[in-house]
Amino acid sequence: MKFDYNFSEIEDNLNLPALGDFEGFVDADEDLLPVAKFLKSKTFHNEYIDPHRIKFFYTNKPKKDGGRYTPGTLMVRSEIERRVDDRYDFIAIVYYPVFNMLEDEDKIIQLDKILCGIDLGTLDKPAVKKQQPDSKEFVGNLNFFGRDKVHDSSETVHLAIESIVQSEKES
Repeated sequence: MKFDYNFSEIEDNLNLPALGDFEGFVDADEDLLPVAKFLKSKTFHNEYIDPHRIKFFYTNKPKKDGGRYTPGTLMVRSEIERRVDDRYDFIAIVYYPVFNMLEDEDKIIQLDKILCGIDLGTLDKPAVKKQQPDSKEFVGNLNFFGRDKVHDSSETVHLAIESIVQSEKES
């Protein structure tokens, strides 16, 4: 399966700014919010998310999940945090050094993979929580982009981060 959507409505956001060296976290709303809106409009499994309720950050700290490096992570803000500042329900943190190197299609797949972690519950029982992957991947992500493409993209991310981490250890 080939993801053949026209990226023209978001292509400026797929060319990420050069951040240079930074420690911790950098705001990424300007870059990633339009991509999240694009995914909401194009994917059936994200049709109910509200991208404006997600705060996006870049980080230079890699994260592992189940022994494999991931492109980023999704955090659910607690009820008390939402009472302090009700603008956001979720925080999406993207590992910038590798995300910036990815091809456009892989950037879309990997951000979608992060957004697949959003669980809004049901009409009868609304919720704000994090959904766990169905296996090592999310079925919605696999079904939409194709199993082979998602696995290849995830492997690219894992190997690229592993290479960066190894290089940092050596220097």
